[in-house]
Parts: sequence; structure tokens; C-alpha cells
Amino acid sequence: MNLRMVLAAGLATLVLAGGAACSENDHGGPAANGGITGAPATATPTVARSQPTSLPAGQMTVAELVQFAEPAIVRIQTNTGVGSGFIVASDGYIVTNAHVVSGTAGRVASAITVTLSDGSQYQARVVGVDTRADIALLKIEATGLKALEFANLKEVAVGQDVVAMGYALDLQGGEGGAFSVTKGIISQKNRAINEGTSAAIFGSVQTDAAINHGNSGGPLLDLTGKVVGVNTAIAPDPTTGERAPGIGFAVGSDIVKALVEQLKEQGRVNRGFLGIQGFEALRPAVARQLGVPEGEGGIVVRNVVPGGPVAQAGLQANDVIVKVGAVEVDNEADLAVALIKNQAGQKVKVEYYRDGKRQSAEVTLGSPPSN
Repeated sequence: MNLRMVLAAGLATLVLAGGAACSENDHGGPAANGGITGAPATATPTVARSQPTSLPAGQMTVAELVQFAEPAIVRIQTNTGVGSGFIVASDGYIVTNAHVVSGTAGRVASAITVTLSDGSQYQARVVGVDTRADIALLKIEATGLKALEFANLKEVAVGQDVVAMGYALDLQGGEGGAFSVTKGIISQKNRAINEGTSAAIFGSVQTDAAINHGNSGGPLLDLTGKVVGVNTAIAPDPTTGERAPGIGFAVGSDIVKALVEQLKEQGRVNRGFLGIQGFEALRPAVARQLGVPEGEGGIVVRNVVPGGPVAQAGLQANDVIVKVGAVEVDNEADLAVALIKNQAGQKVKVEYYRDGKRQSAEVTLGSPPSN
């Protein structure tokens, strides 16, 4: 499959990394022999280390991480292309991108083949799909599988090392499961990406780890082996339209974890809708301006939809939402998680600041408008 085009806040259209970020079975040729000749016989080679010999507690070298995660990385093939995925439960639940398993006319592919790193193959069924966040949950009939855990994005720092694993370009041969491994850093958190046919995906992670066609649905991992995001998109240069080097995006782990819980339980996501527009995470300077206590997070409401759920409950522009139901809201990702966990039609308590005072209102959540 070709990478789809998506939009990121402040960027031109992005290119997805698989399934629409999937490979169409294009295979690379053999690498050239890059041996160095003519070195003095007495020369002593210098070994360059890409990582310190001593790592923080709980972290692995990249090689150790790959060995740890390999059994959980899967290749996903449909009639339209190849993408990636990863196991999230030992009894065969697998996460990937929705576009990886999409067939013709926007329908789910009729046949989905999952190949584990040991070469065993299974036919997968689709448990549920959330096209709004481009996430799908699959199930294969197997037990005792290696499963990966999700990271808490609040514990993930911008600048820390991450590793992407997946079937980039569906390259064949190689060792083990034949997936590709690339390393980079978390370039930024809480980006919003838009695939053009759906609402923005908030709480996404930007990385410079190389992501290519076929990587879609594969995990972006921290060095403890936890998933910080699902590799999804590549940004193009808005001037040339070609792929911008080192700017890739993954759907953030907090969003994916909440989606998986809903898809596993219900087979769909019935997310709630507040009816706010132009919202943004609270910054210290704006907090001082609006009289919000120092150190408090939240979402600044720039506009409300007339007649929408929060408008009916009395919220106004420049209110700062800090809690929806049981979910503390510090940023856009938290808001997205809150609306996944609280369904349309449900009554929730929304806490917010106005004129420096913390207040609350009962809001009956609506349904998101169709795209």
C-alpha cells in the first residue's frame, strides 16, 4: 500500500508509514560490499560506541531491546499490501493501524494473514477498528505469546531514545523475522496529525527514527521495551512535497491503550463530544493571564460550539478544563483519552477554571460530527 497523506499542526500534508503505510511488496536489492582496503597491517581498529556502556536501571541496549521485542512484532498482509503490528496480549490480540487492514471501498480486508517472527502464520479476525485515530485491534487463535506493554506518555521525555520496529518496504531475507530496526529520539510529544479523511489524532509522538512504507502499525519503543506509539505517518516538506527527512509520527500510547480497552470490550469506540473548538494546552504565560494557579495543567477553550454539550452546561471561551469525569486533563492527549473513556450520551462532571476559580458543571456528552 502507499503511504497516505496526513496533516500535522503547523505542517503541510504528512505521508503515512504503512497500510496506507504499507509496502506493495517492493523489495530492496542486496547491499554493496563496503569493505575498506589498504589499511596498514599494524593499525588498531577503534570501536565507536553508539550507547554508553552503563545504562540507567531498567533500560536495555538497542540490541537487547530488539531481542526482547522481536517475538511480539508481526507482519500483516492483506490483498492490498503489507504492514506491521505488535502483540498486546498473550492470547493473540494484536494492534496495528486501521489503514493497514483496510480493503477496497473503505471496507475491512476480507483476508488478513499475520506472520510471527518465528515464521508461523495465522488468519486474523478484526475485533474492532477506530478510523478516527487510525487504530485496529486484531485477534489470532494462539496462546502463550510474547506481549508488549504501553508506556505512560507523562513518563516519556522529549529527547529520549526510541526504536522503531516493523516491515519497512517489506524487505525480504535478513535475520530473525526480517523486520527492520531504526533508532532515533522523541522529537516532540502532543502533536496533532490529520490524515485528511478523519478528525485530527491528538496526543501523537514525533520522532526522527526512520519510518517508511510498511512500518505502519509497528511499535515505537522506549529502551525499557514499552510502546510509546504506533508508527503511522511521515511528514512531507511543504515546499517540495517530498518526504521531510527525520519527521515521522506515531499515535501516542495513551490514546492507543484507551482505544484497545474499548475495542476489546465493545468492538467499537463510542467517544464523547464536548463541543469545543480551537482548544490548546495551557501554557504558564496564559495560566497567569487567566488566573489559573501555578503548576496547574489544562485545556484552554478558545471557542464553544453554539448549542453544543458544554455550551448548554454554561462553559464559555477562555475557560480552562482540568478534569473530565475521572480523567485529569493536562493536555490534548488527556482530553482525547477522556472522550474515549466517556461515551456519547453519558453525563460527566467537567471541572474547569474561570476567573481564577475552580468550578464544575454536569455535561451530557454528544456524538462527534460525522466526517
